[in-house]
Amino acid sequence: MTHMKNYHWVGKVLKITLTAWVLVCSMLIAISYLLLQQIKTQQTDEFIEMQSEVTHLYNEDGLNALLDEYELSHRPIWHKHESDERLDEEGLLFSLYDKNTLLLGSTELTITPVDEAIWQKYDSTLDEPISALYIHFTLDERYSLAILQPLTHHYIDTRNTLISINIWFTALSWLPILFIIFSITQQYAVRIVRIKNALSKVAESPDSERIDCDNTPDELNALVISLNAMLDDISDLHTTMKTMSVGIAHDLKTPLTRVANRLQCMQQDITNPDMLETHLDKASSDLHTVIATFNNLVRLNAIESGKHKNGFVELNLSSTILDLAQSYEPVFIDTGRNLEISIVDDVFCLADEDLINQLVCNLLENALEYSSQDAQVWIRLQNHIDGALLQVGDNGPGISVQDRSHVFDKFYRADISRSKPGNGLGLSIVKAICKVHRGEIQLLEHQKGAVFNIELPLLSQQ
Repeated sequence: MTHMKNYHWVGKVLKITLTAWVLVCSMLIAISYLLLQQIKTQQTDEFIEMQSEVTHLYNEDGLNALLDEYELSHRPIWHKHESDERLDEEGLLFSLYDKNTLLLGSTELTITPVDEAIWQKYDSTLDEPISALYIHFTLDERYSLAILQPLTHHYIDTRNTLISINIWFTALSWLPILFIIFSITQQYAVRIVRIKNALSKVAESPDSERIDCDNTPDELNALVISLNAMLDDISDLHTTMKTMSVGIAHDLKTPLTRVANRLQCMQQDITNPDMLETHLDKASSDLHTVIATFNNLVRLNAIESGKHKNGFVELNLSSTILDLAQSYEPVFIDTGRNLEISIVDDVFCLADEDLINQLVCNLLENALEYSSQDAQVWIRLQNHIDGALLQVGDNGPGISVQDRSHVFDKFYRADISRSKPGNGLGLSIVKAICKVHRGEIQLLEHQKGAVFNIELPLLSQQ
């Protein structure tokens, strides 16, 4: 338990750490970008100010003063290599044009005038291409001047420093994250080994052993819960199979033994036609009991498979159950019982009519079989808050407390019914029919007899 909680805590720390790391990295990148943009903006402002100074100097003192100020008169024309060297040494390139003719300066600057300072790439033979500010403006009607200034060393040094800071921060900040990831991976490995060992124990005792888990919301715990649920289902299936095997053996043993005995008697009475007919009738009756058991098993399997859902139609429960109940009324009268019928009109649901008839028949047959001779039996249908409510009950001896939890189990028969014919599948079929219709069946407690409540969703709820 402590191990699982520690893992969950580490997982939360990892998520928080990763989120914080992403946020801090994003902030560092944003701050670095803004700082570099500020330096470029500052350089642009200074570049424009230099343009104003050049224009002012030309207007005040003329062209010669401008040439002397920027040492242009001694080297009138700079070709590619000279231009690159001067740009590297001085940090500025000039080109003076008389209309479209280059008078002096660099041959590498464009002739086309550019009224505003722009950033562009400059291909230097001394280094990789550099980003530089460029402007080409007129001094008067005759002369124009082009100026190129690369990014300042301050910008380059700041950019390199920020890159180093980001790289080191990323490298160092990943160390605790990698440690957390390694810890979680190790804990996953330990938990998987524990699950593997637990499964080995489960294999030895699948009905009793389960894998320990808690409420930690992670994938492994969800897997453990699913495995335990699967093991519970397998255990229930195993128990059901054992119960069914015992039930089938119990219910088939007696009639098949009788058939075997009848065959022996037929050998002894082979010359007596009357006795042979009696033995054949009894053997046939016992074999019909065996066949009925297998037919019920096949029908129960078909119902539980859900195949009947394809045949669901809009069904008037009221008329269907009323017709069936009225057909049983004479049978109850003949056995000294009274059947009370109370059915409200126009209760509709989406259902299979044959299955609904089977459900009602099984419950009424159950009441005929196990209620007392003068019992009061009733069948009622009404609208309910959660759907249609069907109730079939009697005021007979009822079902004992120890048998109530097993009445819907396959082949289960209470002690009171052991002496009567049957195979213990009737109520199992009833429950399967309820389930396939998304309904619920309940044996009411604290009743004098056996009272079953069945809730089926109405058509509007399906």
